[in-house]
Amino acid sequence: MDFEKYLKNGYTLIKEQPLVLILGGLVVQMLLILSLGIAAGPLLAGYQLLLIQCLRDKRQATINDLFSGLKRFSALFPYFFLLLLIFCGFLFLIIPGLLFATWWLYALPLMADRQLSLGEAMRASKQKVDQTGFFMHLVFFLMISVIPTMILSFLANFVPVLNLLQILLLPFQTACVAGLYLDQFGEGSADKHAQEDTRPAGPAGGGTEQPGDFPVFKPGT
Repeated sequence: MDFEKYLKNGYTLIKEQPLVLILGGLVVQMLLILSLGIAAGPLLAGYQLLLIQCLRDKRQATINDLFSGLKRFSALFPYFFLLLLIFCGFLFLIIPGLLFATWWLYALPLMADRQLSLGEAMRASKQKVDQTGFFMHLVFFLMISVIPTMILSFLANFVPVLNLLQILLLPFQTACVAGLYLDQFGEGSADKHAQEDTRPAGPAGGGTEQPGDFPVFKPGT
């Protein structure tokens, strides 16, 4: 896991597209507050997909991209309950919160990019984290989320103006997760994989599996 690369991704993207990523992140955070978190899934998924596409497709982000998740509101809304579960884990015992946040680190990008349901995304994320190393993912989560938030909160007690840096956390953290997601799950989008699923069958009448195909997770598996 190349921590330096993910940190650089976040810095580079914010530097290249500050208007959309910083102001867009601020808009998303304001809407989250106004909606009392109810719209967290669609809003955060749209922002996450925006960063994924910036990294994968080398495209320029637009303000309209921020609201792409609203088109799939009903499918992305259940992510609110996952956030609630993680929050409760931190609120009561902290350790369960860390476990949940680490296991389901990829849940949102999978829902946004691969259009998986919440249950499918949770299973796929946990499986990937367990396969590739829970501890490294835990360190990653602490480095991009917990530690920066704690440091900024502490310093802001002495220099209140540093509270303004809080608006940089969302684009920075989201870009880091997007980079890690693309490394772990490949760089194919949901549309690409949908096209692969419709390719001609092999000689025996069955589909031919290609390297990098994303496994389909179904309830009960």
